[in-house]
Parts: sequence; structure tokens; C-alpha cells
Amino acid sequence: MILLFEPWNLGDAIIAASVARLAPNRIILACNSRWHEVLTLASEGSLNLLPLDLPYVWRTNKKFFSLGEAASVADSFKIDTHQISEVISIRGDIRDLIAARRIFRGTSFKFSGWLPFCARKIPLVDLPFKLGFLKVRNRYHAWAEAAGVSLGEIEKTYLAHPEKQRDAPIVIHVGAQWRSKQYPLVAELAELIENAGNRVEIFAGPNDTLPPGVSENMVQRPQWKNLVTHLYKSRYVITNDSGPMHLAAFMGCRTVVFSRCSNIQEWLPPGVTALSSHSAPHGYRPVPDYWSDNVQSGWPSLNEAMSAINCADQGQTVTNNQVKYGCKTP
Repeated sequence: MILLFEPWNLGDAIIAASVARLAPNRIILACNSRWHEVLTLASEGSLNLLPLDLPYVWRTNKKFFSLGEAASVADSFKIDTHQISEVISIRGDIRDLIAARRIFRGTSFKFSGWLPFCARKIPLVDLPFKLGFLKVRNRYHAWAEAAGVSLGEIEKTYLAHPEKQRDAPIVIHVGAQWRSKQYPLVAELAELIENAGNRVEIFAGPNDTLPPGVSENMVQRPQWKNLVTHLYKSRYVITNDSGPMHLAAFMGCRTVVFSRCSNIQEWLPPGVTALSSHSAPHGYRPVPDYWSDNVQSGWPSLNEAMSAINCADQGQTVTNNQVKYGCKTP
């Protein structure tokens, strides 16, 4: 058995899950237990999950070298460590390596991603990526390579978009850990989509702040089970660069993502239409206000957004340039 070590956010866990669901008999996904319910629902029970709750991954009250509740996981593996032959991570965070070595003793470790992690923190290291001399690594590709699985097999699970009835709702999910990552023109976009004869449902997470112009009576805040049900029934899903983007794509939904604060190419799931701001970073480093609740300017316009949505509605995955010049002829 190999173990994918991913204790961080929902999006990170879902990227790793895209690999883990291909071979649950030989791949374990160790991730935060708060994501287990939604991962089980979205994968229809096809994942082999292990709880990994580490204190240093949260926004506040970080305890950098404490194992917290994960210490109990360590105790359970002291007796029978032979069931895991290798622990893998692509994040490049030294805290993960230290924690993994303390928990899963007696196994081998394959940790990568050191250069991208340093580039995210250090401007000089990021410079060749920012200038385009080096290519930014996509995390789906990185996990596939690290685990020794075929990227093509992952893509098959993401590109199987089921056809939906024309009267099925279009879901807009405004959730994001940071408000800086929220598309600020959601209210106007929803109105344009509705005026074109579509039914729109706006979702947010239980504790998410709302974008400008979106009031509480305009949104639904479903729990995991209801959210998964709504996504399955949607015609397609519109999101920020966030956990809901990864979730919708993981479930095979047609998905459109708007991004502004980071290079979406690092995070983009297979088959997702991405509309990125022309001011978005090209390397690994996000914009300075990425980890903030400051509303950002410079997002894609409503016209660009509607063009991307129209292409997605025709079942086409497009890039920024293709959005600019319109959908491809069927």
C-alpha cells in the first residue's frame, strides 16, 4: 500500500483523491477528517481514507510541530507498519515531512514539490516561472506522476460530463477561504444568466462571507450531502478558484472557474474551463493580498464571463484566448 499524505485544505485533498480513487486497494488517502464525509459522498464510497488532523494547517492557532489528534494515528501504526510501503507528498512543506516521519515510522518517503514551494515563498526563486522560462507544475499531473498512475486515467474520470436537461439549474458557488478569491460580479452575472432564460442557484459554505451585491436571502448554504446532490443535478457549475471548483470537477460536472489571485494552471482540474484575469500571476507566487479578505479588482469582465459560460454550455473546454474569439464551431 502507498499513502498519499495531504492534511491541508479541501481542494488539496480532492486533487490527491483524484489519484486515490483509481486504485483504492493499493492507495490510501490520509487527509483531514473534516473532508471525509464529502469525499465519500462525491466518490460514492470508492476511497480508502485515513484521518490526518494536524494543527499547523489552520489559519489561526497554529502549532507548527504538534501532531495533535494525529498522534493517535501514529500509535495505531506502531504495531503494524508493514501495511504501508511508501508515503508520498507533492507539497514541498518541511512540516509535512517532519510530521510524516513521526507518524509513519518504518516506511519510505517520497516527498517532492520543494522548488514550487520555495518559489511560492521567495520572489527570486519564482522569477523564471513568472517570466515563462520554466513551466508551472499542475498539481493533478504532479500527484499522478508521484503515485505512478496514468494521467489519462484521471482525465477519463473528469471528462465524463453527463448531459443534463436544459431546465436543470446552473449553480454558482461563491465559497472561498479568502474573500480575495471571490469573483465580485456574482450578482450581475447571475442576473445576466437568468435574463437569458436559465435557472440559477447561488451557494456558499456555512461560514463564507458573501461577494458585493449578494445578500443572504439570495444564497443557499447546504451541508455536504445536499451540496453533492445539487451539484449532481446541475447543468453546470460556476466557481472561484476554490474547493468547490475541485469538488464539482471531481464529480464530473461541467465547470467554469474564474481566477484572479493565483496562477490557475497550477490548480486546474482536467476538463474545466478557466477564465483567468489578465492581471493574474504567471508564476507560483500569488498576488500580495491572496491571504486576505480584501476584494480584488481586475477580474474578467461580465462579457468574458458570459462567453466562457456559453462555451461550457455547449460542452466545450476553452482557454482565455478561445473565450476572446468565441466558441469553436461544432
